[in-house]
Amino acid sequence: MTIFRRFGPGFPGSLVELDRMRAYMENVYGNLLNGVNNIRRNYTGVFPLVNLAEDDDNLYLTAELPGIDPASLDLTVKNDTLTLRGSKKVETEAKEVSYHRRERDIGTFRRNLTLPVKIQAEAVDAKFKNGILTVTLPKAAEAKAHQITITT
Repeated sequence: MTIFRRFGPGFPGSLVELDRMRAYMENVYGNLLNGVNNIRRNYTGVFPLVNLAEDDDNLYLTAELPGIDPASLDLTVKNDTLTLRGSKKVETEAKEVSYHRRERDIGTFRRNLTLPVKIQAEAVDAKFKNGILTVTLPKAAEAKAHQITITT
């Protein structure tokens, strides 16, 4: 078996060009990753956390809202969008306190959820207990599955 090696005009330049491209890509991806890490570091997440489930007749939304006064919540449905608004009250703080870590958000929040099916907005039921909001959204008649009989 014979091995051929190419050493000729342009070969060292090709390596230099590849090295330049490698450095450029590392710079681009490095800056991108640094930006993502900064976003992660400064963003605590979505609030409130919700689950949306369904059965044949209803959609079920549960939202974790610990420490929230239910009177400060506003729940609306318009077309296929459910909106949950509220506020987390500011705790009174001693002025001499210096935080080492502060991760609990305060202030107002708003979640818009696109519903997967049409619902009966006038029949929506919402209950709040132990920091959990449970919303039952009955499906509209046209959104429910209908059994079709097949004749032969």
